[in-house]
Amino acid sequence: LWKVPYKVTYGVSIGRPIFQEGLVFVAGYWEGAKAIRLGDDPRDAELAWEDSRNLRGLMSQPLYDRGHAYLLDKGLGLTCFEFKTGKKLWDDKHQMTPRGRNPHASLVWLGDADRKNGADNERGRRAIILNAEGELILARLGPRGYDESSRSKIIGFTWAHPAYAGNRCYARSDTEIVAVQLTAD
Repeated sequence: LWKVPYKVTYGVSIGRPIFQEGLVFVAGYWEGAKAIRLGDDPRDAELAWEDSRNLRGLMSQPLYDRGHAYLLDKGLGLTCFEFKTGKKLWDDKHQMTPRGRNPHASLVWLGDADRKNGADNERGRRAIILNAEGELILARLGPRGYDESSRSKIIGFTWAHPAYAGNRCYARSDTEIVAVQLTAD
């Protein structure tokens, strides 16, 4: 019904696209990010914005919350931007995961408790993160910045995405697999 060209260099994959606010967002390591606005008719699609400098996402899944998105950029680290415009608000200068040739981290939102308890968007939403160094991180991500609560090494170097079930995190490296019990903060 429609197509928007997106070059894939060296066969490097992109993170899973996300759809919010009428936009499909896709980002890749070499070519950067594109936001495609979808219309009411299934054939209506247009490029809303693109950024090849600040939003060059790695393998990590981008996260979305209340008008803002979070992406691990290959050169800047964790980056927050306005979803509708692509305007970069901040980056963490590789605080979450060390800068390297191919930095990596798996990010997921940690439930909806913040919303139920009335936490505002400025304070940020809790995320749980496993970085390439095997460090499990609890942090708040919001439009004002990255606020880390805790960090614990649970496994060696890994690019594998962890699994979460109940109160456990399952992670693997090339040589081992671990199950770590999570506790409430």
